Amino acid sequence: MAAQNHPDVFIPFRHKMKLTFLAGAASLLVLACTPATTPSRIPGIPQPNPPLVLPPFRMDTSLTPDRVPTFRETPLILWGPPPEGVAHAERVRMYDLQHQVTTVRFDWTRHAVVGTTTLTIAGLARAAPRSNLVIDAGDMTFKRVATGATSLKHDYDGKALTVHLAKPLRSGQKTSITIEYDGANRSKGAYFRPAKHVVWTQGETEDTRYWVPTYDFPNDKTTWEFYIWTAKGERALSNGRLAGSRTVGDSIEWHWVLDKPTSTYLMTAVVGNYSVLQDKPYRNVPIGYWTYPDSINAAWRGFAKTPQAVEVFSRKTGVAYPWAKYDQIVIPEFQYGGMENVTATSQNDVAILHPAWSEPQANSVGLMAHELGHQWYGDLLTTRDWADVWLNEGFATFMEQIFREEDLGVDEGAYDRLGAQEQTIEADRRTRRPIVWNRWVNDPIEVFFSGHIYPKGATVLQMLRHQLGDALFWKAMNHYTTKNAYGTVVTNDLRKAFEETTGRDYRAFFDQWVYGAGFPVFQVSSLYDRAAGRLVISAKEIQPRDSLTGYFDVDVDVEARTDSGIVRFVVPVRNGTGEAGANLKAPPRSIRWDKGNWILDLTDFPRSTAMLQYQLVNDDDVLGRIEAVDLLAQRPTDQTALNALILATRNDRFWAVRSRAVDAIGIWGSDSTKGAIAPMRSVTMALLAATRDPDARVREEAARALGKLTLSGTVARDVAVRLHEVVRRDSNLIVRGAALASDIRLEKNAALPLAKQLMATDVWQSVIRAPAINALKAVGTPEALELAQQYSPPAQ
Repeated sequence: MAAQNHPDVFIPFRHKMKLTFLAGAASLLVLACTPATTPSRIPGIPQPNPPLVLPPFRMDTSLTPDRVPTFRETPLILWGPPPEGVAHAERVRMYDLQHQVTTVRFDWTRHAVVGTTTLTIAGLARAAPRSNLVIDAGDMTFKRVATGATSLKHDYDGKALTVHLAKPLRSGQKTSITIEYDGANRSKGAYFRPAKHVVWTQGETEDTRYWVPTYDFPNDKTTWEFYIWTAKGERALSNGRLAGSRTVGDSIEWHWVLDKPTSTYLMTAVVGNYSVLQDKPYRNVPIGYWTYPDSINAAWRGFAKTPQAVEVFSRKTGVAYPWAKYDQIVIPEFQYGGMENVTATSQNDVAILHPAWSEPQANSVGLMAHELGHQWYGDLLTTRDWADVWLNEGFATFMEQIFREEDLGVDEGAYDRLGAQEQTIEADRRTRRPIVWNRWVNDPIEVFFSGHIYPKGATVLQMLRHQLGDALFWKAMNHYTTKNAYGTVVTNDLRKAFEETTGRDYRAFFDQWVYGAGFPVFQVSSLYDRAAGRLVISAKEIQPRDSLTGYFDVDVDVEARTDSGIVRFVVPVRNGTGEAGANLKAPPRSIRWDKGNWILDLTDFPRSTAMLQYQLVNDDDVLGRIEAVDLLAQRPTDQTALNALILATRNDRFWAVRSRAVDAIGIWGSDSTKGAIAPMRSVTMALLAATRDPDARVREEAARALGKLTLSGTVARDVAVRLHEVVRRDSNLIVRGAALASDIRLEKNAALPLAKQLMATDVWQSVIRAPAINALKAVGTPEALELAQQYSPPAQ
C-alpha cells in the first residue's frame, strides 16, 4: 500500500537533505601552510558544463586562533515519545482456510454487498478437535449458514460469525461452510463512488470481512474464486486469471480464479465502465491497465514503465513475476495512493491520470513501482503479523528505489534514498519506535504511516546492500524470496536467510536497526599532519541513549580529495567511538564522512568554506554536492559561500543540486536587512536565470524563491515582468502557479487583475488557484482577501 502523499503522487514533492550540521568555520586543523596556488584538475572527476571558473584556492583566513571551531550544542536530536497504543499479539489460528468461492453483486440502490461464499476449511495439524469455527464478518446479516444442505447454528456479534459444526473438525479433516450474506449497512470494505459509477473494495488491514466473510488476518494463505455480477456495459476486475464470463439477461457474470495462495486482505473486486489496455506481456504474463474511457492517453502515460519494472524486479530478485497476470486499475476517491491487491493493483486515479504538463513534479512511476514490488514482497511473501509489516512496505519502498536507480540513473537513486533517510529522521523526532512494533490504539493501520515502516525499512535494506555489495546482497534476497515463496514471514526469517547466504552473524545488526530504535549521531573531527602527510578522522556517538537506543557499530566510508588524487578508507565505529587515518600526498581539498550517505545518521562535521566550495564543484557523488549546498547555505554572512551557491544554480548537472541552491539563495535574499546589499542583485539575477532552467522543478523553485525577496525600484519591476512571462508562457502549469503566487506577494494589489484572470479557470489539482489563494491571504489586503475567499474551496 502507498500512502496518498507518496513521494511520486500529486505535486510537488522535494526530498529533504540528510541533516549534516555545521559547527563553525573549520574542524580540519592543518599543521603547515597550504600553498596558495591554483590546483590542478583531479583526473576522472566530472566537471560542470559550461566549466566553472573558481578563484585560486586559499586557506580560510577568517579562521584565527581565537575562533577555533566547536561542535554544535547537544543534543542534536530529541527523540519523540513512542506512539500510543497497547500491545497486540499475533492472532492464533484455529483452522486452515484452504479455498474460498464467492458469488457477489453490488447493489447500487442500497449501496449493499450481496453474496454467497463457500469456505473450504481444514483442521490444523496436531490440533484438538473443534466444535465451532469463528469466521470474520463485519456489519452483515445472514440468510443462510450451512454445510451442504444442512443448516448450521451460529452466533453473530457484528464482527465475527461463530459457526457451530454438526460434528467436531479433527486434525487434517476438511469441511465446507456456505454463507449467504447481505452487507447493506457496512462501514468499510466496499465503496460506492457515484461520480464515476464505480464500486471498489479495500481489504488491508482487516477490512475484507466487511464485504466477504472470511479469515481476515495475514497469517493464513489460501486460494479463491470470485463470480462477480455486473450490469451490461460494466466490467469486473478481481484477482488471478479471468476464467470466463457469461451474459444472463441484463447482467454479466465474471469468473476470476486465483490458483496460488496468498492472504485474504489482498482480495479485490472493482466494477465500473472501464476500458482495458493491454501492454506487451512479460514472459507470456499479460499486463493490463484498466482506465476510464476518456483517460486512455493519460493511463498509457501513467503506467508506461510497468513492463520495464517487471523485468527489473524479476532480474534483480532472480524470481520471475510469480502470478498469472498483472493488472492495474484506476479508482476514484481512494484513500491511499495504491493497494497491491494480488495481480490486480488498485491505483488512485488522480495519482496516475495526471496531465503531461504536470511532469516531472507529478509522476506516477514511483507509485507504480512500489505497488508492483509488493507482488513479490507483500503478496508472494506476506508478513505473518502486522508488527512485521515492514517486510511488506519497507521492501516495496526499497524496490521502488531500485527501479528509480535502474530507470533514471545512480544520481536519482541516491537522491531517493536520501529522502527516505530524512523522512526516518523526522519520524524519530515525532515518535521514536523500532521498526518491528505491535502497539496501536484502534487499527493496525496505525503502525504503517509513522515513518518507521516505509522509509526506514528501505534504508535498512540499502545499508545491507552497501555492506554486502550487489552480487551477494541479491543472492541473499533470492534465497529469502525462494525459501519463503507463497508463505508468511517474520523478521527473523529475513535475518536467517541473510546469515545462511553470507555465513555472517546478523543478530547485532538487526538488534540495532530493526528491533532497536533511533540512529547514531556523530561528532566528527579531522586532523591533517602535513609533515607526516597523514589525515586522521575521529568520531564519537552522542545520541541520547536508553533501553531502545544504544551505540551503533558501523563501518563508515571516508573519502579525501587532494590535488594528487582521491584516497578512501574506512573508520570502524565501535562502542561509540572510532578513529582511522590514511597517508595523503597533498593536503585534503575536501573530506566526506559516509561517502555515498549509506548510513542512517546525523553528523556534526564542520569544514571550511573553501572545502565545501571545492566539494560542491568536484564531488562525483550527487549527495556530496547536496551536502555542500546545505552547509554553505548555513553561512549567511559568508560572501564566498553565497557566490558558490549562485554558481551552483546554473552549473551543476543534477536538477536537485540546482534546485536546492536556488532555495538556499532565495532564503538568503528573504532577509529584509539585505535588501540594499550589492549581492542582492546577484541573487535576484541568478533566480531570474533559474526560471529558464530546462527542469521544471528548478523553475518552480526559482519562481517560488523570487516571491521571498525584499525588492524595490527597477529590480522589483524586472522581477515582476519576468514573473508575468512565466505565468503566461511556462509549459508547466505548476511553475505558473508558483510564479503567480510570487507575483502576488511582490506586487500585492497590483497583481490582482492578473490573478483574477488566471484563477477564473480551475485546472488539475488547483495548481494555480491553491498557491494563489495562499499568497492572497498572506498579502492580507481587503481586496486580496476578497479574491481569496471567492475561489477558496468550501469548508469541509
